[in-house]
Amino acid sequence: MKLIEKGFINRNKKVILIAVIIMLLSAVAGAGMAYMKADGNYNIISKELSSQEIKNTQPSNDTDTGMSAIGYFIHNTIADLFVIIGGIFFSIISVILVIFNGITIGGLFGMDLPYAMTSILPHGIIEYFAGALALAIAFKITQLEIKMIKNRSFKSTLNDNETFLKDILVILIVMLVLLAIAGIIEAHITPMVVKGYFGI
Repeated sequence: MKLIEKGFINRNKKVILIAVIIMLLSAVAGAGMAYMKADGNYNIISKELSSQEIKNTQPSNDTDTGMSAIGYFIHNTIADLFVIIGGIFFSIISVILVIFNGITIGGLFGMDLPYAMTSILPHGIIEYFAGALALAIAFKITQLEIKMIKNRSFKSTLNDNETFLKDILVILIVMLVLLAIAGIIEAHITPMVVKGYFGI
């Protein structure tokens, strides 16, 4: 059975683009709000990590969270599954979750750019694109739900939309692969980037 049907990109690029835009706009909004609120506390985390006093008193593994790549993968997968399940509720919950996540992440960039660039960016680009794919899946579930309501039939709608369901499965698989890669980077590479940059 062929999983990726012809025209996959053309069928899904619009919904993925919308999801990515929502994520990016939320992050920009979060960064802007945090920057305006930061005032004298801007870059406070970077300043603390860079201070010689902190370097002399803190153990060398302070930037490690102790979580494994599998731990990060499971944590992020559960978060994205909530976004996907929100598609059943016409994606309202999904959009709220993604906006909240985007604002939270953007907030760190607006408050402390050097720290955010080293502690989030290495794995964040992959992880948050996966989050946008989760939102895209939620949108597609909502589309399918609307079709079911119009057809007044669950079974016939599923039977008539085999390609649509395959597309959802492919996006889900890509999302999980990206989360696995992001988990490995977050557990093993990001801590080294932070330590190297701040000389901890």
